[in-house]
Amino acid sequence: MRQLSRSLLPLIALVLTGCQSLASPDPLARNVEATPAPCTWSRSDQASQDLWLRAAVESLEARRYVIRHTDAQLGVVSAERSARQPGLGAVDRPLLGGSSVWGSVGRRSGFSVGFGTGFGGGFGGGYADDPIEIERLSVIIEDQQVSITRDASIVDAGGYVVDSRPQNRSDFCRELSASIESRVRALESQQ
Repeated sequence: MRQLSRSLLPLIALVLTGCQSLASPDPLARNVEATPAPCTWSRSDQASQDLWLRAAVESLEARRYVIRHTDAQLGVVSAERSARQPGLGAVDRPLLGGSSVWGSVGRRSGFSVGFGTGFGGGFGGGYADDPIEIERLSVIIEDQQVSITRDASIVDAGGYVVDSRPQNRSDFCRELSASIESRVRALESQQ
């Protein structure tokens, strides 16, 4: 018996090592992309940081973002917007939901014994509410450059995050940077 267990030990170690090497990589590190070049651009003008912050706020509000935080010392504007995702929540709920079974046993003085059971449940069905996409964005204005970071999360009706990922896209950054720069020029001409 000892001889058999000693011969199986290397085989078990080999199998367990093989299983460990097949483990999936970190799921949070998946699909991580570098920030595209258009999301960071040089700032070579003489406009003040406050003027750039004002232009960024105006550009974001024009795109229906809600400004959540602005820090003039750090040169940061944080904003978000949300939108329903119709169809993503169209998961059919069961006709009978929340069912339960209960019972009790009791003994009274003397010789009588009681027993009861019951069945309860909900009735309804239908579709769950649509999840909401929450898009968060920050514009960072430094002395020499401006950066944009953006991410989005899908949150279901129960408040659980279904999906979350960066949304730094070149075309979006080009449009927003052009809008901010044109507003900076317009604000400079008003002074």
